[in-house]
Amino acid sequence: MKLTRKKLRQLIIEAIRQTEPGYHISYPPDTKAMKLNYTALVLDPQSQQILAQHTPPGWKPVSHHMTMIAPTHQKGSRLPEQYLNQPATIVISGIVGDDRVMAGVVDELQSDNLPIKGPNFPHVTICTNPATKGKPFHSNQLDPSMAQPIQPIVLTGTIQEILR
Repeated sequence: MKLTRKKLRQLIIEAIRQTEPGYHISYPPDTKAMKLNYTALVLDPQSQQILAQHTPPGWKPVSHHMTMIAPTHQKGSRLPEQYLNQPATIVISGIVGDDRVMAGVVDELQSDNLPIKGPNFPHVTICTNPATKGKPFHSNQLDPSMAQPIQPIVLTGTIQEILR
């Protein structure tokens, strides 16, 4: 194992602080937590196909998940074990988009009660527009109040922690 200056500094600080009240020693380091990117409800293949049907010609379908804990909020934030790898259901009641990206707006009242932290609004990115260099993260910039109502779509998946 190569010991970098940064890691050595962390180990020294940890050794000095370990006697402080309430200090939690985390050695050996939790490698899973260090690689954790975000937590999401990952859609099953059937649900992904249902959303892909709403992709306009020339756009790229990307319907994969609904982010529950965004990468910007994931550090130090984890779901309790009881949620992980459990099935869940969400309902899409509207579609919102611009020239870069389209997303399905999750109806929180009709969906399972899921702990969500980070996204501006609960949604599933449906597709991106390569012509305008749309990226899935652009869906966080959409305004859910501008969503066009649709016949509700029930989607299912499994809650997972997505690693880098």
